[in-house]
Amino acid sequence: MKISAAILTLFALPMVVLAREAVDSATNSPKVAAAEISPADRLQSLDAGQIQQAISAIRERHVEGAKIDDSAMQRATLQGLLESLEPGADLIGDKAPTEKVSPFRSEILEGDIGYVRLGSLQTENLAQLDAALQEFTAKKVHGVVLDLRATPDSQNFELAAQVAERFVPKGAAVFNLRRAGAAEPKIFTAASGPLFQGVLVVVVDAGLGGAGEALAATLRRHAQAMLVGTTTSGRAVEFATVPLGSGQNLRLAVAAAQVEGAPDLYPKGIRPDLLVEQTPEDRETILALSLEKGAGAFVFEKERAQLNEAALVAGTNPELVASPETSPAIFDRPLQRAVDLVTAIRLFRK
Repeated sequence: MKISAAILTLFALPMVVLAREAVDSATNSPKVAAAEISPADRLQSLDAGQIQQAISAIRERHVEGAKIDDSAMQRATLQGLLESLEPGADLIGDKAPTEKVSPFRSEILEGDIGYVRLGSLQTENLAQLDAALQEFTAKKVHGVVLDLRATPDSQNFELAAQVAERFVPKGAAVFNLRRAGAAEPKIFTAASGPLFQGVLVVVVDAGLGGAGEALAATLRRHAQAMLVGTTTSGRAVEFATVPLGSGQNLRLAVAAAQVEGAPDLYPKGIRPDLLVEQTPEDRETILALSLEKGAGAFVFEKERAQLNEAALVAGTNPELVASPETSPAIFDRPLQRAVDLVTAIRLFRK
């Protein structure tokens, strides 16, 4: 029997509320006017008896109530659960999501700021990270910008902990993985001392999730890193796939990463210390072109040639013959602010 999406959504909310926490005490306070209570808070204030009474009334008296059978109720419950657990639960097909491969890149910006684009969490990139940090130390860079915007979702929390070891004190409990049904979480600890101990700024965005998101939170907590960019995805979880048959699968978060002393990562993500927006189009263009041209090409704005006395004497106008390199272009605003922040922190510490 075909049931409208509106009806399914209507029944999703009452069924999901049974699994949620009790309503916040502030909502029940007599000081809160009725008009100020949101529909979600009002729904959470219902007890089990009120929920069942509302469901019975809708099935018996709503104009579409006769179409609502047990199957429709179960679908609505599942729909509501998936929405309430987002981004930790989803229905997918037989083709499971595959981890993207993203290359590593490093360079030195303006002679004294190291830049690392970590790319994928894989052993090859970890080896390149070690080489880059050793070069930065030899050339006495005063700060490092670690760019995680091109780090795809990964379940490799072991490797994320190893990356963290390059920046955090030896023995630090970098993060833990809390698994459903487990008595104790799995704790990841830094087994070695840091390779870099200077100013660290991490660039993040809404695409960052999985082990990379746990890494960002760890560096903020244990390496005093500043985060620049936009709020992360909130997908700092380990997923498992549950086959449902007929080509359908449930992708479910079965463990969540946590950093001791920091807010939960799932499901709200990490809000950066310095919020810097960037359009998705500019982000994709810059991340693609910077592999070829280098990140510095999108950080430092070159001064445009201007008409001056010498040009007038020579009868030329440099403003009209400016090369493409000096003409306006897109700039990596989050990375620009990260570079500014490295310089500012260094001056402040001095």
